[in-house]
Amino acid sequence: MKYLLVFLCLLFNLALFSQSQIPPYTDTSHFSQVFGHQKFYRIYLPGNYKNNSERFPVIYFFHGWGGRHFKDDNALLEYTMIKDLVDKYRVILVMWDGNIEESQPRPYNIGNHKDIRYPVQMKDYFPELVEHIDSKYRTLSDRSHRGIIGFSMGGIMSFFLAGKYPDKVCSAVNLAGTPEFFIGYPENHTLYQVRYTFKNLMEVPVRQQGGDRDILVYLNEEVQKGAQWEGNPYEFYGFHGGHMVDKPGETKAFEMAMKFVCSNFGRPFTYPSSWSHYDLYNQFSVWDYNVNSNKNIPGFIFLRNVTKHGMGVQTLKWLPDGPSLRIPVTITTAPLYVPGKAYQVIHFINDNSSMIDDRAVADKEGRLGLSFGPNDYETAIFLPGDIPEPAFLRYSLQDNKKLLETGDNDLYIQLYNRGGDFSGDESLAIRVQSCDKDVVLYGNEITMKPEARERILILPAIRATCGKTPPMHAEPSQVKFKVTIQSGDTTYADEVIVPVLFNAPAFDSIRIDDGRVIREKAFGKGNADGTANAGESIMVYKSKNRLRLYTNDPWINRSKEELMDEQIPSIWEDGYALSSVVTISPDCPDGHVIEFTGDYETNSYNPIERKLHWGTLKIKVSNPKTKK
Repeated sequence: MKYLLVFLCLLFNLALFSQSQIPPYTDTSHFSQVFGHQKFYRIYLPGNYKNNSERFPVIYFFHGWGGRHFKDDNALLEYTMIKDLVDKYRVILVMWDGNIEESQPRPYNIGNHKDIRYPVQMKDYFPELVEHIDSKYRTLSDRSHRGIIGFSMGGIMSFFLAGKYPDKVCSAVNLAGTPEFFIGYPENHTLYQVRYTFKNLMEVPVRQQGGDRDILVYLNEEVQKGAQWEGNPYEFYGFHGGHMVDKPGETKAFEMAMKFVCSNFGRPFTYPSSWSHYDLYNQFSVWDYNVNSNKNIPGFIFLRNVTKHGMGVQTLKWLPDGPSLRIPVTITTAPLYVPGKAYQVIHFINDNSSMIDDRAVADKEGRLGLSFGPNDYETAIFLPGDIPEPAFLRYSLQDNKKLLETGDNDLYIQLYNRGGDFSGDESLAIRVQSCDKDVVLYGNEITMKPEARERILILPAIRATCGKTPPMHAEPSQVKFKVTIQSGDTTYADEVIVPVLFNAPAFDSIRIDDGRVIREKAFGKGNADGTANAGESIMVYKSKNRLRLYTNDPWINRSKEELMDEQIPSIWEDGYALSSVVTISPDCPDGHVIEFTGDYETNSYNPIERKLHWGTLKIKVSNPKTKK
């Protein structure tokens, strides 16, 4: 009996030892059509998964640079302890593999120009992985039970993919994420600046976590300010530490991220009645709208303030206020309309202030097919008898300027009625509010009685007094105005974004690249004599620093402006310094002096803090054709 007890104890201890060696997760794979080969992932199942038929919500985790589904040397995740969190919150946790090639430590095919080497796009792989997980495991497969968490490079992916698919993700957490990278195809990729893309995330609760000694701490402050500027309900948690998720032996921060995602599971979800979206791809779907174009250059397609009664359709070289790409776009709407019904469609084309009167018949699903030429449009969609829907159309400042100047400005705003005709009897109460404490408005409460069938409403001048000083970092510098329109019991809301021409001390040591090499290579185009001539495209330097330029001068052709990017050395390739190549009109008078405000960037090495240095400059233009 004594020996039997000893034997049983040995068996029991052996069983405990064997169980302790069983990992609390499974590393497995599936065949990916996107990649064309097996893709690996790590999956955690809650403790009661095998004992019943219950279905569970899913959290997807995206690792950082050098990481894989089974490791992340920077995040230092406690993979065994994470199983306790999976059991506690009763979720399925999937850690995907963002690796593109086995030999490449850099994931996701994003980064600097040289890092974008593959046609494969993670925006295509994410829905494929979701479909695989939902088909193989007992998941709650609706949008309200799917969230994402990402660390570092996976952090930018979490915000990017949540913004790309706001109808597929209920919440997203960014752990010490990268604030901006180039994303797209090798031949056509675009700088994606997270601080300007929170419009994509307005329907997705988001949270960011980061350490006060993180190499990216200052850059992520720019992201926070971008969320505040956009008015996004954004959560932030800061802790004492570096570029990591948790301290060794802890899962505190990881649990906070999981808890945030889980707190948003099961929230009632309906498609928004009004939304906006930036996208860098030539084809995409969002909120059940399908967009197609022949876009094959960097930049964005912007669907602005989309409602059942219309939308703004713009293309932008950069966010949030770049010039137009001039690319035609076609859109198939969500099934919001009466099948077989013919709708009135009136396009306003900003380029030439013309209106096109058209009709579109809803298909059997209730979708409309709409075509937009290579311009920026504001479009109305309605049936006779529909209520009006006034929305922001465009703005200008005195003397047709576009940049707000220090001191007093006259702001002119135009509205566009996207809905049915005004009756001629209703009165609109319009209020324009500044979202910036340094810009004060006067005469900003207006009452109008539009005429019947009036489409464009021109508001009287609003006095905007600007005392805004230039930012020292790269947070949004534009001013945002909120426009509220009250018609009876119905309220409409929109916004106006206006860039600022800041006051600053005069720069010295100004040099002009008009095809002349000043540093490394020439970006300008001209006769390379180092002076400004009409018809030339120029880059301007302060000593050896390339300048980003801003001006209200009418002889600068803004539609032709280009931005060049460069990496200023730091501990990590993150944060891109941008500089302008501007084109002087060939008709610019001889001797005309163009006044610019400009800035250049310097970085600290670790942590990365990019500082903007502002100044003003004057450039005299030569034009032999107009010399007297």
